Amino acid sequence: MTHTPTRLPFPHKTFDTLSKTDCRNFMEILHFVMQVETPDDVRDVLIRFQNHFSFTRALGGLVRLGPNRTFAGFSNVVNASYPDDWLYMYWKNGFAEVDPVFKSALKSPGTQHWQEIYQDMSSEKEQEFIVTARRFGLCDGITTGSVDQACGVATFCSFASEQSLDAKRVMPIVEYIGYYIHMALLRTAPKSVPVTNRCVKELSSREVTILNWMKNGKTNWEIGKILGVSERTVRFHIEGIFSKLEVTSRSQAVATAIEHGLPAIHGLPAASQA
Repeated sequence: MTHTPTRLPFPHKTFDTLSKTDCRNFMEILHFVMQVETPDDVRDVLIRFQNHFSFTRALGGLVRLGPNRTFAGFSNVVNASYPDDWLYMYWKNGFAEVDPVFKSALKSPGTQHWQEIYQDMSSEKEQEFIVTARRFGLCDGITTGSVDQACGVATFCSFASEQSLDAKRVMPIVEYIGYYIHMALLRTAPKSVPVTNRCVKELSSREVTILNWMKNGKTNWEIGKILGVSERTVRFHIEGIFSKLEVTSRSQAVATAIEHGLPAIHGLPAASQA
């Protein structure tokens, strides 16, 4: 007797409340996410979803898992539109250990509505985190995540808004597309991705930005053009990177950053100050 795999029913209710335009936009996103081949393709999908469904920020990435689904470091981050300064602060200050939504996503993979999670937060550190996030325009949002136990990794994508969201409307579609973004993130991740280690955390925000562009193969001149600063200024920051990482060449700096777990932030926006 041939065994027929159990197939999940189509979630009609997810789309019953959407307008014709919403459905068309969703099908467009689904079309592109199934063709993702590079981190830039993932970024394009995140931006499309953000713009079509009234979010203001979007981000996705890979997380290494320790025992019992504990956080062991970010390994590959695709930034569509989160503030550069916020990502640096999040990484530098170890906010992953405080962020109530992120901790909830690791503990119970699925789809999380920020405001609902925030209602149960009472510790001083969690309250400070929430206030800080709001100062960056991250007032409400939806985060969805999945776990790949075999690989020891989890994926996540977050869509944020400066205002309160109609969670009942957007959560089901974020959850639906989240599975395909999960697969896209796994497809485009490097074969070997290190975890974040504190030994490179002496780097400044600008140094992190420049080192990421160095990892992407940009020359000093190209980095200067991207950041809107002189090539001399870029060289000055690179000297600071060399000193802090105790290396003497670009290749050594990049190798050290990879070895010690500086997250690869694709789509990294240019910082605003020199």
